[in-house]
Amino acid sequence: MLPNSLLARFMPQENRFYVLLGGIARNVCVGADAFGRLRDATTPEEFLRISEQLRDIEHVNDQMANEFYTALDQTFVTPIDREDLHDLCSALDTITDLMEECTGLIVNYRLPELTPPMRELIRVAKAASYEVETIIKLVKESSGKFAELQVHLARLHALENEGDTVFRLALGDLFLTQTDAIELIRQKDIIEALEGTVDATDEVGKLVRSLAMKHA
Repeated sequence: MLPNSLLARFMPQENRFYVLLGGIARNVCVGADAFGRLRDATTPEEFLRISEQLRDIEHVNDQMANEFYTALDQTFVTPIDREDLHDLCSALDTITDLMEECTGLIVNYRLPELTPPMRELIRVAKAASYEVETIIKLVKESSGKFAELQVHLARLHALENEGDTVFRLALGDLFLTQTDAIELIRQKDIIEALEGTVDATDEVGKLVRSLAMKHA
């Protein structure tokens, strides 16, 4: 007979994985709240303070992700494919990584203020992060709440499309109106980083959509 500690490794740890994923998704929203405060920041000191907050939040997310990966390594039987769980955790962790990267660029590039498109992309990223948290909550119950899950997946994708539109228009206007090469590069890098953050939220949606189809 297998000892309890070894037997546990063969038993599906469904609740454990979903609780850990839910915690990471909640922390993504904590990061999104800090990220959203960039829209109202007007001084280098405020940008730096938010950047430091996001660095701490990102470190917490890394710790939670490492806990998830450790649990994954220690479990033989998982509720869904091991690779899918790994990819989902990685995609969630990437969101906070990119938020922290964006704030770092704003601080390091000494940006005096955010442009309207930057503020809009931050708004979209924050809203998308909250959709991500809702989606992760619904993943465990996808068989019973498939229609609700699809609604939030559609909302998340619509936000990603909105972000793409803001990004394209902002980039076009930047090249059309900005004559200072250094300022052009500075704004372009930040706009691209912000758009990448929005894209990262949609990556979670793509993974969950694929999972929902596999287990429908």
